[in-house]
Amino acid sequence: MAKNWTRLALVGLLLGASAGWAGWEEGVAAFKAKNYAQAVREFEGVVGERPDWPQGHLMLGKALLGANRTAQGVEALRKAYDLAPSDTGIQLSLAQAFVSAGRHGDAAQLLAKVNQASLSKEQQAAFSKLYTTALQQSGQGAKAQAELEKAARANPNDSTIQYQFGVAALNAGNTAQAVQALERAAKNDPKSAVKQKAYTQALIRQAQETGGTANDPIYVKAAESAKALYALEANYENLLLLGEAQLGAKQYKVAADTFTQAASRNANDWLPLFYQGQAHTAAGNYDAAVTALRAALTRKPTGRDQSRVNNQLGFVFEKQKKLSDAIAAYQAAGNASAAERVTKNAEIAKHNEQAAAEEAKAKELAEQAAKLREELAKKGGGAAPPPLP
Repeated sequence: MAKNWTRLALVGLLLGASAGWAGWEEGVAAFKAKNYAQAVREFEGVVGERPDWPQGHLMLGKALLGANRTAQGVEALRKAYDLAPSDTGIQLSLAQAFVSAGRHGDAAQLLAKVNQASLSKEQQAAFSKLYTTALQQSGQGAKAQAELEKAARANPNDSTIQYQFGVAALNAGNTAQAVQALERAAKNDPKSAVKQKAYTQALIRQAQETGGTANDPIYVKAAESAKALYALEANYENLLLLGEAQLGAKQYKVAADTFTQAASRNANDWLPLFYQGQAHTAAGNYDAAVTALRAALTRKPTGRDQSRVNNQLGFVFEKQKKLSDAIAAYQAAGNASAAERVTKNAEIAKHNEQAAAEEAKAKELAEQAAKLREELAKKGGGAAPPPLP
């Protein structure tokens, strides 16, 4: 940010300033060459010869900051500001120095006085970034959010401003705004993995918050964005994010394949195998789900993570009607209520099975008795069949 502001607000201004003072041109040349120690010496001579010239103090302050003499740089810039308090370039340079010195409240107070209408469009973008940083770091989050929103409206094609606003909106819980801003950020900077990732994460959150079938198209967009992200930066974390989006989009087969790939890239992490088990479960491939979940347990998840895997495993066993296995899995998860429920269901199932068997036996005996009576009737016998046991 400091480099951007120097480029936008200072270089043209300084190079166009009067060169009539001894040491000025030498100081500008040294500053451009980043020889800040020499620049400080030259500009000290300039302000010594002309102490009432604000531009001399401005350049001295910038050179001191470049030499990492922050406190002295702030002092020189403050002198420039005292000489020309309405000079926008000096205001912004002093504000940047305040930020560098950790004096964010002073920076915010000063930037509030700047006439933004006097800035070029590019300068307004740099100003907004600086002002937002000062507000955020001085505990004025609401003002920072409002400033970012204003800057985002004014600069719809500035990917950095859109990204900053989108992230701030996401952190503030304004998911819809975040998605819109981060989509613009990713679109205007298609080679930025950072912006593409933030957009993907915002879409996933929006889908989670929406719920129901209405989140299906959102997850589809998230999967497309995650695929673009992985093309930009093919790392393990982004592969997991791609699988998560595909799983939400109900693309179960490709999600399972993605998690298989992720599991092969990290032999210690249980998470891709757990997600793979979820994908197989959702697709109704219960045997494959059991295999994946058992493999996840071999990677030794602990605490709540282990419980998650065992709970999912218990659910799959229930689907397979393997109730004793389901009970064992739920018990391993520490899910006593689920284990008790399945135990009761198993008892009910056993009782129903016994009742069904008894009913079938009674039906069979009744059919046999009826057949016997029919045979006796055909033979003309008058004896009654034996009673049913």
